[in-house]
Order: sequence, then structure tokens, then C-alpha cells
Amino acid sequence: MKKKLFAAILCGVFALSTVSVYADEKDDRIAELEMQLDEANKTIKELQEELAKYTEGSSQEEYKIGDTWTVPGQWSLKIDSVEETADRNEYEEKQPGAVYIVTYTYENLGYEDADGLMNGLYIDLSLGNIVDSAGKMGYSYPGDIAMYPQETPVGASCEGQACIGVDNAGSFKIHFSTFDGTDAEQSAVFSIDV
Repeated sequence: MKKKLFAAILCGVFALSTVSVYADEKDDRIAELEMQLDEANKTIKELQEELAKYTEGSSQEEYKIGDTWTVPGQWSLKIDSVEETADRNEYEEKQPGAVYIVTYTYENLGYEDADGLMNGLYIDLSLGNIVDSAGKMGYSYPGDIAMYPQETPVGASCEGQACIGVDNAGSFKIHFSTFDGTDAEQSAVFSIDV
């Protein structure tokens, strides 16, 4: 009887130790999987942040007069007004159907030139790709402007003007693209109704 009781206790202890060892191995495996999951989530978050750097501000949403295009940590840009002018440059060979003076404001939110060649943010909208109302390419026109864009340090803003010529009068678009301080290309489309 004692032998049977001892054998039963011994079998019970062995079974419990096996279950305990199995439970410990299971707990270790669960902890290892949770750690791998945490690392994977961290990698996903880092990749999403990296993707956001390259996609923020680069959507092709169209901005109207008065709308602000903001590239976080870099700049904001707003077209304040657009006026048609009858003035023509007598020395210019091109004979545009319409000439527009575009007044705009940009603010340096943190842009620093990656190459160190400029002393601040410089945005010249006349360098954008201009598309007139008939889908023809417009151009920078040597007209009479009063406010020139300047290199603008962090925390400052600048009001500038661009003189634009188009063959077909009416609404036009400015497809503007430039590189931010991390050398990532940023672009926006300004849809101008006149």
C-alpha cells in the first residue's frame, strides 16, 4: 500500500513538474513573442514617420487664393492676391495675352538649406510651371513688381510678387516644386481663378 501511495505521489509530482516546466517554457515563448511584436510595432511606427516626411505637403491638392500650403517644420506659403496688369515690357519679345502680378507671403517655419548655400528660405513663384486656361505653358514675364522674394531666416516671413505671362487670359495654375531642408522634394498646385 505504501508503495502504491508512494508511486502515486511520485507520478503526481512528476506530472506537476512537467506541467510547471511546460508552463515556464510557454511563458518564456509568450514573453519572446510579445517582445518581437513590440519591436515590429516600433519599426512600423518609424517607417510611418519616415513616409510622412516624404509625403507631407506633397499631395497634389489644389490651393486657391488665400489658402495656405504648409510643409511642417519647413515653411508655409499663401497666395494673397492676383491682379491683371495692362503693362507690357517694350523690350520683351513675347506678347502675352495676359500678364498677372501674383502677390504671396511665405514664412520660414524651420527651413535651413541642406547645402548651406542660402541664408534662409527663398521662394520665387515665377519659377513654377504655369499652365494657362487653354492648357498652354505660361512663363515668368519681366514686368513691374514692387516686392521681391528674399532669403528669409527661421521665424521670419517675406512678402513677394511674381509677374506671370500667359497666352490665354483667364484662370491658370502654378505647379510649384522645391526641396525642403532635408532634400525631400515638396510640391503643390495653386489654382488661380481670375
